[in-house]
Amino acid sequence: MKTIRPTAILAYYDGVQVFEGCDSIGGHYVGMVIDTVGDYDRYLVTGARPERLRQFRSGALDLRTLLLESPGGEWYLTLTDSDPGESLTLAPQDKPLAEADFLPQEGYLLGDTPIDDLALYEARARGNVVFEFSAEPPETAAGHRIRTATLGSLLLQMQTIVKYAYQSALRDLAPQTRDTLDTTDGHLMDVVIPAAPGSYRVFLEAAKAPDMFGYGELARALRRLDEVFASTDNPDAARELLQPYRGHLAGAYIKLMRFLAEHDTGLWYAWADPTSANASHRGVTQAGAVELAELLSEVTNLTAESVTVSGIFQRFNRSAQDWRLYTEAGITIGKIADNGPAMDGLRVGGYYQFNCIEEIEIDFTGREKRTLYLQSIAGA
Repeated sequence: MKTIRPTAILAYYDGVQVFEGCDSIGGHYVGMVIDTVGDYDRYLVTGARPERLRQFRSGALDLRTLLLESPGGEWYLTLTDSDPGESLTLAPQDKPLAEADFLPQEGYLLGDTPIDDLALYEARARGNVVFEFSAEPPETAAGHRIRTATLGSLLLQMQTIVKYAYQSALRDLAPQTRDTLDTTDGHLMDVVIPAAPGSYRVFLEAAKAPDMFGYGELARALRRLDEVFASTDNPDAARELLQPYRGHLAGAYIKLMRFLAEHDTGLWYAWADPTSANASHRGVTQAGAVELAELLSEVTNLTAESVTVSGIFQRFNRSAQDWRLYTEAGITIGKIADNGPAMDGLRVGGYYQFNCIEEIEIDFTGREKRTLYLQSIAGA
């Protein structure tokens, strides 16, 4: 008899619904619960090609198609009295699978909800806020791996979007409340588990240790991130749903969707603090990221962050199209936007208010380059 060892739970609801497994020589399998026999759950199991299994995990292939594509048309039944964990013995079947009554309906896709609460477990074990994310780029089909450039970019983009989510959440607080908080580094996270079993999963922990006020700062950012990711459930309304987060937060989200689309992967995340009853889950499939990237590709009004600076006008460099103001924070340098205002009439030493759009570019080290583009000028 052929035996396999379950390696990952792919769907769970009052028990394991779908799991992934492998045999002693590295062959890949997928199993789906079909009924209960006494105290045992019975599963339909087929072989699965690694690339097609990856596509199913990323939400790009439905389960029925994956099962019917079993190499050689072979399929099996197995019984287990608990969640698959121990080796399972497979009983081969003679009848063609397409003629059996066990197949799921067409269009059953693996949802964007992770299948366990490891984030909650780690949050309680570490006594801190924990954030995990997973991805399924093409290289995961060949094993438990991910390109270093892809992983580095994902880490950078996730930290960036959490940063802007944090800043967005803080703006909603009353000034007197905000002044009581220690917001220094409240958004920062450290990698604590570089790779966990299953999809390529990375665990991060709040870099800032909890204090007497609890776990609020990073949790505040992650709750805002959940709100932004709600648009993945309704792509057609994404523009409207993202309006409250316009600026750097919406811009970081759109860049993330483009990155996922370009790298042929979905992304899922979960987070919890030690007091959470359940982990919070969000994510987007590969197909969903492609759709959102296309729908938001021409959107510019969502990514613009309005910034007003006031100060003493120092100079305008016509050839470089840049300007300088001396403000309370020091020297501020910017450029003139396309179709921006003329600066010929400004008086050096005069006090002005510059209304600008701020754009940010982030290099591979995470360093930000901020550029202010002047939109209009007012006397102050």
